Amino acid sequence: MRSNSRCCKPCIGDRISGLPDAILSHILSFLTTEDAVKTSVLSHRWFDVWTSVPKINLTLGSQAAFEPFAQFVDCVLFFCGSSNIHTFQLRCSVIEEDFCRIDPWIYTAVRRNVVEFEFDLDVDVDSKSHRFEGYELPRRLLMCNTLEVLKLTLNHKDIIINPPSDCFPSLKFLHVTLQYPGGRSLEKLLTCCPVLEDLIIEGLLKDDSVVNINVSAPELKRLRMHLSMDLVRWDEGDYKMLEYKCKRIYINADAPNLEEFNLQDNFLASYSLNNAKSLSKAMIDLGRLYTLEDPDFARDSADRMHRLFAGIHNVTYLSLLSPVYGDRFTRDRYHLPTFNILNRLELHLEPCFSWQFLTKLLNISPNLEYLVFTIHISYSAKLENCESEFAVGQWNQPDFVPICLLSSLKKICIQGFHAWPDEIEVVKYLLKHGEVLNTVKICPSYFHSEEEMKLRQKLSMFPKGSRTCQIEVMKIKS
Repeated sequence: MRSNSRCCKPCIGDRISGLPDAILSHILSFLTTEDAVKTSVLSHRWFDVWTSVPKINLTLGSQAAFEPFAQFVDCVLFFCGSSNIHTFQLRCSVIEEDFCRIDPWIYTAVRRNVVEFEFDLDVDVDSKSHRFEGYELPRRLLMCNTLEVLKLTLNHKDIIINPPSDCFPSLKFLHVTLQYPGGRSLEKLLTCCPVLEDLIIEGLLKDDSVVNINVSAPELKRLRMHLSMDLVRWDEGDYKMLEYKCKRIYINADAPNLEEFNLQDNFLASYSLNNAKSLSKAMIDLGRLYTLEDPDFARDSADRMHRLFAGIHNVTYLSLLSPVYGDRFTRDRYHLPTFNILNRLELHLEPCFSWQFLTKLLNISPNLEYLVFTIHISYSAKLENCESEFAVGQWNQPDFVPICLLSSLKKICIQGFHAWPDEIEVVKYLLKHGEVLNTVKICPSYFHSEEEMKLRQKLSMFPKGSRTCQIEVMKIKS
């Protein structure tokens, strides 16, 4: 019988250390530079592997001393020699006197053909002199021919940008994070990116912020805005809503090749998408924003909603989450354009605030083929909202039948279904008037088997405008 001793023989040697330098370098690129350097003590084989890693990731916390950190950065850049730096990430808390140490690091990254640059600078408040103007990004970085990805965090006025007209010749991806921004650095930055394709702007604003963002990017394809404002303040043992002051926050985009627009905003700034003829996909999320029976905000928000919709009316895909559109203080104040080529509509609804908005959207989408709406509300919240003075009221069957129900709408999916009376009436209406429907899929929030069976039987009794329509009740997986 053949011996199995060869199969059981233990492996001798370090297999990882035997890997090629390129693979080891790739493995180390997932570590911070500080951790990558520590691998040099493992063995003679690992002594200088970290120097070939094309990614430098450096972070200094707010409580750490800057001088030891600066010395470490100097050593890292020295031992890396002249090898290219693909990615350079620098996050540090500094005082104003430390600015002179940062410039040489950025110069080195530019000289070594940096492709991705991430910079987060937090200047200690107590160190700022009365003449403090912020750290100015070096012109060499702005003019870098190899830079394709730039990620910046703008804290207050800690970083200032004075770009020349011909800067960022190769920049394709820009991600800006705002933390109570000030000055005009962002405004200047967004008007000088000739080949920019992806732009992300996110962050936190003050309730009295004055922000004017003008995006001018002829090649921009994707724009994502994720902005929030702290609208609730703890005061005298209770949370109180702050007064809306977002009249002074404007975002204007001139992007003729824009294809996707993603917006998250809890205060409804003023958005204008100009010349967005190529826009095909829009996702609008205004969270749990209501007018709060504020007549000034209701009037201003209606104007902003009209302007926002006017800029996205050419999309084929639209996702919406915003009860403010169905709020009784705004729903009759704004006019919606016709979405002539809208093919897929996804709505996230609160029944008392959104049923009339649903019928309004169906009426202005004559060629809609696929409708998905999700009901986000608990039973207790539903009762509370529907009985409050802010409620729009239950479902009221409209006097008209939207064109899309008669000629184009083929699939409907309802998620978060509770089988409450208003929801049942909505399904009944859609089934009755959907003359070309193929499928209506119901996804209950939570049903027992017996309840699910009753729902199937009830829905099967409703009159259907389409003989080929199939009703599906999707069982919730436990």
